[in-house]
Amino acid sequence: MTDFIQPHPELSNRFASDRTLHHTLERLLPAEVFADASPLFQRMGERAMQEIPALAATAEHNVPRHEPFDAWGRRVDRIEVDPAWHRLVDIGLEEGLVALPYENPYGEFTRVVQAGLVNLYDGAGAVASCPLVMTDGAARLLTLHDEALAARYKPKLTARQGGWTSGQWMTEKEGGSDVGQTSTVARPRGDGTWSLHGTKWFTSATTSQMALALARPEDAAPGSRGLSLFLVELRRPDGSWNHIAVRRLKDKLGTRALPTAELELEGTVAVPVGGIDRGVAKIGDLLNVARLWASWGGPAGVGHLLMLARDYATRRRVFGQLLAEKPLHAQWIARITAEYEAMLALNFETALALNRHERGTGAPGLARLLAPLTKLACARQSIWAASELVESFGGAGYVEDTGIPRVLRNLHVHCIWEGTTSVLAHDVLRALRAPEAGEAFLADIDGRLSTLAGHDTRAPDAIVHARRTLAELMPRAQESDGRRLAWGMARTYQSVLLLEAAAWRQARKADGSGWTALRLFLQDALVPPVLPASDEELAALAFGRDTAVAS
Repeated sequence: MTDFIQPHPELSNRFASDRTLHHTLERLLPAEVFADASPLFQRMGERAMQEIPALAATAEHNVPRHEPFDAWGRRVDRIEVDPAWHRLVDIGLEEGLVALPYENPYGEFTRVVQAGLVNLYDGAGAVASCPLVMTDGAARLLTLHDEALAARYKPKLTARQGGWTSGQWMTEKEGGSDVGQTSTVARPRGDGTWSLHGTKWFTSATTSQMALALARPEDAAPGSRGLSLFLVELRRPDGSWNHIAVRRLKDKLGTRALPTAELELEGTVAVPVGGIDRGVAKIGDLLNVARLWASWGGPAGVGHLLMLARDYATRRRVFGQLLAEKPLHAQWIARITAEYEAMLALNFETALALNRHERGTGAPGLARLLAPLTKLACARQSIWAASELVESFGGAGYVEDTGIPRVLRNLHVHCIWEGTTSVLAHDVLRALRAPEAGEAFLADIDGRLSTLAGHDTRAPDAIVHARRTLAELMPRAQESDGRRLAWGMARTYQSVLLLEAAAWRQARKADGSGWTALRLFLQDALVPPVLPASDEELAALAFGRDTAVAS
């Protein structure tokens, strides 16, 4: 008797095999842009199949190490990362993941092309996208706020070969998302530079060449208004640290290949970005880019796992049938696919909105709302979808050396980076204080539905009802409504985008599967119902306190 060997799922070039990805890009990009960019997608798909998974597995296995002292007791704070990690970052730079928006070959569609490339690159790439995210954000920030620094550093940040990467240092022990509690102090050195003193508690990509850091000049106002933004080169010309001590590397749930450290700034020399003021407002431009990238990472991982799950279903037999032949399995994967289609549609529309905002052609306020909504929704959806897909492999999905658990672990970071779900919900509420933001959001939905109606496509009642509910809720939403409201806004917008995609697929591909995706997506309420309790009652339940019995 011979042992049974289960054939393993095979990787493929997702640009060719992932119909959702391919169709979404084809639908949103003008024909000439799609034709010109397709070889870029094809090449990245090949690298994601042939090179990236093995490099990611090696980088995750050989995690970063911190050597505080050398053999003679000298403080060196050496951070050792596997060469595979550096190669992953280099692939991203070579393929223009940072450079593209600044080379701008496709006008307002450049960030959509960038989003497609990141989706292919980041699916199983050990989150080597992290330093690329912050580098793109840094280049954008310097472009907007400091012409002299942009002239000096932007060529390094956007180079495809031998380029620099950047970090961003905000999180401290006292304040994570609440940056107003930042305690790092900045002191002028008399030559135009400043020295920074304090602890940065969660700094990713510490092998980058530079970082943008928030600090408070001495005697500046308390809270976020007193913060300024500084550019730090991490190393001095001789290669030693710029008055920086590494306290330790973080041991994390995921992103294990990514060196994340606690840093002590001991007089770190820095230069102010755009003068000494408005530090939080300036770094907000970096965060908008970073949130966009964070929203891309989740669907990238889901797309990778869907590719494997679909292939596995054609190889795994249960009860005399292939998994792919089992109706129960097919409806399960179809439900996940519907969520994936919604994520990608929102991803790429938000990339387009941000690109238009950067060019000054977008609707005022729309990109401001879509950035937190997209990051919030895609992060939550991707964790659910990836968890379901891990289950679809049975016990094999729980085994580390399949590489499957790593994808799920890494996706959890997107609910943390650049704002948790509640922080993003707060941001949505803040944005809605400006009436034009909510008006732009609803007008965009109305414009899309009107265009579809002109082509004999009527919106389902669920979408019409959700749009009406949002119009009533948005102007009067309270803090406790924040998560419900933001989730409802994102889901409603996604449903409209799925309606557009279904109509396009029917007209262009004679394919009705888009309608199936829309029907599955609409099975859940787009806007969750009002919580049947007061803020006080909710707090009592949440934190184990008694509350009065209703009469």
